Amino acid sequence: MHTDRGPRTVADLLNDEDWQQTVDDALEASANDTELGKRMGRDAIRLSIGELSEDEFHEKYHEDVVEEFGVDDRPITPENHDE
Repeated sequence: MHTDRGPRTVADLLNDEDWQQTVDDALEASANDTELGKRMGRDAIRLSIGELSEDEFHEKYHEDVVEEFGVDDRPITPENHDE
């Protein structure tokens, strides 16, 4: 929920109940792991504002993506990854 206490931060947006409901609604019909989608979405925002590097993002989710989809075709391969 938004209050009039000043500008909203990214953390405020990510923890906002309305944002959470929007995400839940968008993912509701998905056959895939919605919790993985929400975690990746949050970290994609963190990546976009410089709180997380692309390598960190890809490393963090590589195993989960392979488990969920059988392959990780994202364009960056994490360092020290042998597959």
